[in-house]
Amino acid sequence: MSNITITIHTPQELNHSSYIQTGLFELERMGLIRVKVKLYLEENKGTLTVNKNGDIIKTKRAQPKTSFYTLVDNSTNKKITFATDLYDFAEHFSETALTHCDFYFKRNYIAHFVIPIQKDSKAKIHKLGITFGTHSEYKQDSFKFFLGLFFTNLRLNLKRDRNLLKRILKSYKAQKRHWQFINTSRKISRFENFERSTENSIMFQTRCFLHEKDEDVRQIHQQRYHLIRLLRQHFPDTFLGGFVPSEIANENYGDALTNVPTAPEEYLDALKKAKIVIYTRGLANSPAWKMAEYLSQGKVIIAERLTTELPEPLTEGKELLYFKNDTELVEKIKIVLEDELLATRFSKNARAYFETYVHPVQNTKRILELMLNKPLV
Repeated sequence: MSNITITIHTPQELNHSSYIQTGLFELERMGLIRVKVKLYLEENKGTLTVNKNGDIIKTKRAQPKTSFYTLVDNSTNKKITFATDLYDFAEHFSETALTHCDFYFKRNYIAHFVIPIQKDSKAKIHKLGITFGTHSEYKQDSFKFFLGLFFTNLRLNLKRDRNLLKRILKSYKAQKRHWQFINTSRKISRFENFERSTENSIMFQTRCFLHEKDEDVRQIHQQRYHLIRLLRQHFPDTFLGGFVPSEIANENYGDALTNVPTAPEEYLDALKKAKIVIYTRGLANSPAWKMAEYLSQGKVIIAERLTTELPEPLTEGKELLYFKNDTELVEKIKIVLEDELLATRFSKNARAYFETYVHPVQNTKRILELMLNKPLV
């Protein structure tokens, strides 16, 4: 039996946090750790934000995409607390995690924002890397996760006024939808299964956000819309994809809706067949889940350059190709369409990167060994 015990403190958000949870439950299955789930109802309000000048601004807002864990090495009684910050915004940090944890792993890690925060932080801040939503069939204590989700979010939304009952009902409905959505996430085995592409196709399927109130969101939508039309124009017989239907997509981009299935399992089946895929930035330049999905299936990836700093950088010309403008995108697609050996090499290297650095087992194992300063055996 392993000497390492990890306690998962039930998080306020289960979609992004499923990545680390999957890594932990799979490591337990392998006999490398033991996992416990503890009901955790703290609000953990407090956000530190670094502006462009490096100044730190403190607010009382919560950081629901920050999850908390406790690691115990039973052979030495050493206890380590750590947090994973999977928020899209590189400039925002959880004050609770920085103050009370020993380690802090950030998904959208950019040194410009990390350096001023690290100066007065107890937690050592590290790069988390590329993540995505998935689940393990060995997951335990689902009811605890549901209770933690419901009650912490209820506490965050409580305000004693005449709208109290409406607010409780609204929170319940929101968390019920969240719970139903995360239960549609795909098993990690679906990403582990890999077959070479069977179609000489180019895929770019994407979504609209729920609104266009922010300039960043509008720019992302316009960029995606432009690229869908560009790809349809230049590759009319081989392009697959478009916007997933939604209220915003239907109303504003109705001529760019997808021709690919949108249900998670069916989309993954279609992705497995495609040869070339296109990647563009996520909200606030965060690393979109799409990158992990592409790497897992050994796709030929032509991507907008990532600004996130990774534990192991993606290398242009090895795992993927980057594009800066329309001309580069079209030219690089044509190059890999015409060079089968080159396409095969990109596919092999992308899959190897996933297996080594992105698979939740390997990445979770990496961060545990970093904190323990010894290998898991």
